[in-house]
Amino acid sequence: MPKIFTKTGDKGETGRFDGTRVPKNDPQMKVQGSIDECNSAIGLARAYVQDEQLNTILRNFQSLLLVAGSEVTNVSMDRRLPYITDENITQMEELIDDVEEQLKPLTHFILPAGGKAAAHLHVARAASRKVERRLVTLRETSEVNPILLAYFNRLSDTLFVLARYASKLAGIEDEVWVNPRNQ
Repeated sequence: MPKIFTKTGDKGETGRFDGTRVPKNDPQMKVQGSIDECNSAIGLARAYVQDEQLNTILRNFQSLLLVAGSEVTNVSMDRRLPYITDENITQMEELIDDVEEQLKPLTHFILPAGGKAAAHLHVARAASRKVERRLVTLRETSEVNPILLAYFNRLSDTLFVLARYASKLAGIEDEVWVNPRNQ
């Protein structure tokens, strides 16, 4: 691993995998930064997860988010790097189905709460949606792998279900949203 500080970014630029330099506010870098935020939010949630199976699931998502971040900035399509695949999306869909079988069916909107791990997973879900929005913006000026867009859409769904599951593990019921007009 290289040194943590290189001073090469001190003037507002950063390097991509292919060695080219771009401004730190480049749309690709904004997507990559949002992916990092999502990954960090999952890491924070893991600090409160006591269930080893859920912790392993979240660790695997963190690993795949590093793959997604490198894919976004891999403008030369270097095949030495891994890519997000349709199989990753299918695995999330199967996970959602498996976990939802253990949860009460949703009949109302719920508040993003439910204990420390669950609340942090809701933050990660919101961060995943931010990545998705930034990918749509990036798509206006650059080629974006459509699998990445689908991946982040499904990741937010998965994190929502996992937040509900973390609430259940903590013994906390979903907090139903009450329409203020009905109070």
